Amino acid sequence: MISWRMLKLSDPQLWAAVVALIFIGLLAIFSSTFKSSFDAWFFVKRQLLSLLLGLGGLAVFLYFDYRHLKKASPYFYTLSLLFLAGVLFAGASALGAQRWVQLGPFSFQPSELSKLSLIIVIAAFFSERRKFNSLWEIGALLVLFGLPFLLTFKQPDLGTALVFAAILIGMLAASDTSPKMLLIITTPLVSLLLRPIFYLWIVYLIAIAGYLFLTRAKFSDWALILGLNLAVGVALPFIWHMLKVYQRQRIVAFLNPGADPYGAGYHTLQSMIAVGGGGFFGKGFLQGTQTQLQFIPEQHSDFIFSVIGEEFGFLGSLLVLGLFALIVWRALKIAGQARDRLGGLLAAGIATMLTFHVFANVGMAVGILPVVGIPLPLMSFGGTSLFVSLAAVGILQNIAMRRHKIIF
Repeated sequence: MISWRMLKLSDPQLWAAVVALIFIGLLAIFSSTFKSSFDAWFFVKRQLLSLLLGLGGLAVFLYFDYRHLKKASPYFYTLSLLFLAGVLFAGASALGAQRWVQLGPFSFQPSELSKLSLIIVIAAFFSERRKFNSLWEIGALLVLFGLPFLLTFKQPDLGTALVFAAILIGMLAASDTSPKMLLIITTPLVSLLLRPIFYLWIVYLIAIAGYLFLTRAKFSDWALILGLNLAVGVALPFIWHMLKVYQRQRIVAFLNPGADPYGAGYHTLQSMIAVGGGGFFGKGFLQGTQTQLQFIPEQHSDFIFSVIGEEFGFLGSLLVLGLFALIVWRALKIAGQARDRLGGLLAAGIATMLTFHVFANVGMAVGILPVVGIPLPLMSFGGTSLFVSLAAVGILQNIAMRRHKIIF
């Protein structure tokens, strides 16, 4: 529990950046929706309601000592798995995916909540292990990661599944994991990305072999690490066919948006036009042509950055990216100054999650990444995403307030 004196120890720069991003997000949501509804303020009102719920989540995670999360981690994790499994059988569908749980007039997305539960359970897992060298421990970690990953991938929600992978890699890097363990877990994920470009994948395998040779790795390490990467290369064609048709189309459209400008490549091309049309200073609030003519689908949620780029220009985009950079920097600062291993890992996991979200969302808006349906934290329209982002901020501030002993 906290006191007002402890609140003075919270991070003011983090508070300021979060408030600024929420405010800019509300402006962008209003601009992109006020002509598309009978009530010009309909989407803003719903986002404000979500904001109130999110502030409630922030207050809960701010109020109770974050060290209690370690004991609660099995319950958070199990509950998130139950929701993920339940959504496959009784979830609400939209836009070709079954991702939502409907509770009366309200709905929420369990995969969003699972990001936070995964960070908490992995932080608890690592906090108990100073040394992480056993294959049994690797297996346990991969099970913790793999269950929510596969359940989310099945919905299908490729974007959130990739967030899980990013969280795992980021928290591995933040822990005291040996280089060998990092290679065993992370190199197959990289192989998965490089395998479509065969010659790059071969070069990558040669680089891994060179590293193993220079470090005088054991034969068993050679067999395990290279074997895993080769297995991924062989399995990729089967994984490709497991993807839904629209997911394969999005990946193909990413490689060549012009191949299907009115189909799979439409989102990317229209977003690029909007961002590029904003120029240096932008066209002005409520003045974006692509935005006001509703050329970009889902521009109030997944493509909200295109609204910012068109109406606020390069300067506005730079401001938004600068605010996100400030949040990530403060999160890493809090991780480095945390009083215990658990706090440092929680803050590092949250920093990784936010970084990947921003990189993936902005990347798809400007055409350098495929469209995967990842929201922009604190800004995109969506109650569950906003709730999770604010709960994560609450955990960060909780850790920040307990960096120093309170002197009464």
